[in-house]
Amino acid sequence: AIAIGISFYGDTSKYVCFDEATEIAKNRPNMQLHVVTTLSKDKPQIYNPQIDPNYFEFYASDTTGLEKKIIYRNAKPQDLDKTDKVVLIGYMRQDYFEAKDILKKCPSKYEN
Repeated sequence: AIAIGISFYGDTSKYVCFDEATEIAKNRPNMQLHVVTTLSKDKPQIYNPQIDPNYFEFYASDTTGLEKKIIYRNAKPQDLDKTDKVVLIGYMRQDYFEAKDILKKCPSKYEN
């Protein structure tokens, strides 16, 4: 029972910045991580559903200001450009973050 508990604890996701995600990926490349980011609206977004509807590439900065390329192998989330903060859930790869899920926070929902 203890071994099972430890194995669940070891595989749980954690909130990190891109630098910490890079360090974790060196030893645990398949550990799922959460990174709180802000979209880099001055960088290009690549999404062409006619060619590949399951490939979306963009850039985002973490809470320390470090910017990384993000690859999301799914359709571009609706209204992503209108969000303030985005939580990326996925895996750090060598030169990009592979997002498995994107959680959007839209500030307009909370304003009067």
